[in-house]
Amino acid sequence: MLSEAVDENRLGDVPDDALGQVFAAVVRFYGAKCQDGDAPPPFARNMGVTVTDVMIGCTAMLEAVNSLVFELGLWQSWTSLGKRKQHVDNDAEIPS
Repeated sequence: MLSEAVDENRLGDVPDDALGQVFAAVVRFYGAKCQDGDAPPPFARNMGVTVTDVMIGCTAMLEAVNSLVFELGLWQSWTSLGKRKQHVDNDAEIPS
């Protein structure tokens, strides 16, 4: 429903308060899953989420909790929470 609203430029179909409630619920749920074990992928394949979308969302979330990007970087250096394990291909060639 939300993806269709974006694709069809029907952004007014979802009231801001309802969007905020859904966004908060998803962020809280994702945080709980990360704290409970391995971080799941944040996006399904082919969802069309762009770097700009992510940057806008991150900025809005940091501002909403009165936090700075610097604090995010500091927190990331202290924890492994939310970090997804990267697959390492030991057979890959190293560029010269």
